[in-house]
Amino acid sequence: MKKIKEISLLYALIALGISSLISQIIYIREFLNVFFGNELIFGIILASWMILTAGGAFLGKFAIKIKNEIKSILFLQLLLAVFPLITVFLLRWFRNDFFPIGSMLNIPDGIMISLLFLAPYCLVSGFLFTFFCISLSRKLNNNEISRVYYFDTIGCIIGGFLFNFILVFLLNSLQILYVLLFINLSAALFISVVYKRKKTLFLLITLFIGFVITTFTLDLEKITKEKQFKGQDLVFYKDTPYGNLVVTRNENQFNFFDNSKFLFSTENTIENEEAVHFAMLQHKNPKKVLLLSGGVNGLTKEMMKYKVEYITYLEINPVLVELGKKFTTNLSSSKIRIIYEDARYFINRTKEKFDVVIIALPEPTTAQLNRFYTLEFYKELKKILNTNAVVSFGLLSSNEYLSAEVKNINSVIYNTLNKVFKNIIILPGNRNYFVASDGILSSEIVKLASNNNLNNAYVNAFYLSDNDLKNKMLSVMKNVSFKTEINRDFKPIVYYHQLKYWMSHFKTNYYLIFGVLIILLLLFLYRLKPINLCLFTGGFAASSIEVILLVTFQVVYGYVYQMIGVIIMLFMIGLALGIYGVNFITKKYTVKNYLKIQAGLVFYSVCLPFVLLFINYINPNPVIVQAVYSILILIIGGLTGMTFSLSSKIIKKDISSVAAETYGADLFGSAIGAIVLSAFLLPLLGVLKVCLLIGLLNLASGINLYVKRNNLFTS
Repeated sequence: MKKIKEISLLYALIALGISSLISQIIYIREFLNVFFGNELIFGIILASWMILTAGGAFLGKFAIKIKNEIKSILFLQLLLAVFPLITVFLLRWFRNDFFPIGSMLNIPDGIMISLLFLAPYCLVSGFLFTFFCISLSRKLNNNEISRVYYFDTIGCIIGGFLFNFILVFLLNSLQILYVLLFINLSAALFISVVYKRKKTLFLLITLFIGFVITTFTLDLEKITKEKQFKGQDLVFYKDTPYGNLVVTRNENQFNFFDNSKFLFSTENTIENEEAVHFAMLQHKNPKKVLLLSGGVNGLTKEMMKYKVEYITYLEINPVLVELGKKFTTNLSSSKIRIIYEDARYFINRTKEKFDVVIIALPEPTTAQLNRFYTLEFYKELKKILNTNAVVSFGLLSSNEYLSAEVKNINSVIYNTLNKVFKNIIILPGNRNYFVASDGILSSEIVKLASNNNLNNAYVNAFYLSDNDLKNKMLSVMKNVSFKTEINRDFKPIVYYHQLKYWMSHFKTNYYLIFGVLIILLLLFLYRLKPINLCLFTGGFAASSIEVILLVTFQVVYGYVYQMIGVIIMLFMIGLALGIYGVNFITKKYTVKNYLKIQAGLVFYSVCLPFVLLFINYINPNPVIVQAVYSILILIIGGLTGMTFSLSSKIIKKDISSVAAETYGADLFGSAIGAIVLSAFLLPLLGVLKVCLLIGLLNLASGINLYVKRNNLFTS
């Protein structure tokens, strides 16, 4: 019976891991869906998650005073089951009551909202982790911290597999949360049966039946979507592996949204004509056209006004194309060849040549989008162009006043293009259209349209003037600085300027906020014991390197959404292997052995950028790329697991303090790494310098531990 009781607790621990990982993914998706934003918002959410979970783990120290452990575990497991569903429902329902429709979060709002909505779940899950460490250690009369961490990680691996390969393809977010609810309730039921808690068992069965009935009678997804898009006719909504797609209708116009962010409306004639004709008119005889996104909103119809042989249309999300075929006629021509692939992946492997390439992707507001505005990308693109081919894309709209951030963005993009193409012009319209070619380019769009006998509604002599267009073009060009950095794959400087541009919209003293946060961080680090400081820098390294591997994988291999989930799952597998495998590497839990692993982390951090640069340079077979990245993520996961496992054995304190401090320090370091690296360090310093910085931080914490080892531990 004792063994069965232990198994019931371990099952609950695995359920905690499953719930934590999937809830984290759902929460991030929902926050980006409801408050669409860039990696800074993503970093805030992730950092809030880890800080609150670390806070819960620290509070778990007081669980040692709890007398009725099983009753408390059952109560916390029940909270863990219902909190995600309630939180997401409330987040969707009240979003538009507090913030204007379509608005983006600024940093203070992002911090406040993420802390408020994530606190219930994260505090409970962190507290429960420490509680499990105390409970199992008491029952088995042994330090079971690393074992608890191991089974929690196993749960995360199972959760990652379930989400990435099954749930995301079959269910929407709320339905996935129902699955989590039933998993956590089943764990509570198991414990109730084993420990013979009849009253609790009856309550849990009643709740289980109630939630089953609710699941099949209420369409909460539709109810919350209608609330979010109030005043619009909701005609389609679906979670896809690439984001949440929504289509609304206003009379004869269909509006497309991705993660609540407006993508486009059908019948947007002005923008469609500018995007196509500003580029197509530059080529004497455009036969073969490559279109990167934008086919659904009508660019293809404008292209068909020319004598094109075919249009190769790249779109990574097949559901978006299906919607385009359902609600529009923009993809009806037999000359349109649709390919569902990442654009860079296609460009690197195609043998075709094109006359015109139109990039209708969003601006580089994220590190992922930045990869379509880099020197490396333009060089790859140049290889698939015919002589004097034309490339075009639109950026920020041109106003009377250009902010410093907009000038920097335009300048960096211009100078990056100028490294690859001989001629570049910027044609102002609803957006600033960058047109690049080795051939002659002209700003006389009206004249060119007239010569081609185009029947346009907007790009014609009635609405445009070549003189006005030329003057506006010269005005924009005056603000282009020719002394800027070049935007690169592994140093996304344009993304940094985009981030500054976004932050400039909010009247907030960010220097004050960051200053206060830095002071609080330094005070926290000052109070950390040497071993916990190592855990902090190790957590910082783990989350930072994970972000670096995700970003560079997109660059080297191409953006494949499912592989991102696989990379995260591989990290968790490495973590489990490290926790379990450290006992085979060493039988002595000493500072000396800990420092050996810390040295391995430093060595890994220093070598990593050179491995990544080499892989990017040789551009090997995709299978080799996947294998190399899998090994790299397993290694960093393994090193992180080993450091946590060893530290929990080295620290000579009571179980509750050790569990709370080690788990909390590791999570807090991960939180700082997630937000600081993705938002600031990577775009400012680039991959090489960031990896060296990570290595130096871990070297410094290791030296600090070595110097103070005799005062704190027995080696």
